[in-house]
Amino acid sequence: MFKLTIFLLLLPLSSYTQTIGYRKYTEGAVFSYKLTTTAYRNDQLTGTTISVSRHRVVKHKGLFLEEISWQRKTTSTGQHAINQDTLALKVPPYKVSLSPKGKVLLPALTVPGMVGEITDLNTFYVAIAPALKVQNLSLQNRSFVNSELRQGNFADSVVILYGTDCIQVTQTLLQLEKEYAVIETKFTPPPSFCLVPLLDTVAGKSFGQFSNIQMIQKAPGGKQNLFWGVEEFTITSTIGLKSGEIRHAVMDNHLTLRMRCDITPDLKSYAVETPVTIKRRVELELMR
Repeated sequence: MFKLTIFLLLLPLSSYTQTIGYRKYTEGAVFSYKLTTTAYRNDQLTGTTISVSRHRVVKHKGLFLEEISWQRKTTSTGQHAINQDTLALKVPPYKVSLSPKGKVLLPALTVPGMVGEITDLNTFYVAIAPALKVQNLSLQNRSFVNSELRQGNFADSVVILYGTDCIQVTQTLLQLEKEYAVIETKFTPPPSFCLVPLLDTVAGKSFGQFSNIQMIQKAPGGKQNLFWGVEEFTITSTIGLKSGEIRHAVMDNHLTLRMRCDITPDLKSYAVETPVTIKRRVELELMR
């Protein structure tokens, strides 16, 4: 018994006591995140964007919430940097919560130039939200597939006139240390079709998989383009075990799409159909 006790004391603490808990908030706390996005279209760099969000912890009816406002945005294309802080400041403050009873919902997307930033930050939060059961991960349960498919609507009614997607989520514990955990969240096409298709063509397989995204987007000259195909992304998050906060995270987002240019309102006629690939790498960094 004495030898067994000594052996247990010598084991690394993280091997049997560390767990992934819920977010712990302190009312009045203020922090920021820097979001850096690098995007490619058909393997050509389209630009890099750096944005900063400000988060203030408030309490409402006993529930802790993060009140989010956007402070800065800069877009770089080639050697030119464009300050777009005015766009960031136009976003009305909104609230999310990673508390056990909290929700991470998209706010109304009223500023088209900030849709990407708002939805990306939201996705980082969703990846570790209680709804996706990340707290169930442990050294004994390193990976699981969420049984519930996730449906999304990302239309802003300004640039993106219609946009829906459907994904399956897999959670994997990559690393568990004394002070932090590293979690991989994979968002992939489900094994069967799960959208209400805009066209019969969308309901078929695209690029060897069932389509899980479709979108109608405004184009110059009052025209519209239709996209559909396969969307998948992976988020690797480093979570502080004491606070439950995201210290750092990276998202790799790949879309392999078909695009019909200059579609008619009934979606039956178009000028040309072409493949489009979009790759994005988004980095989230905690700032004090």
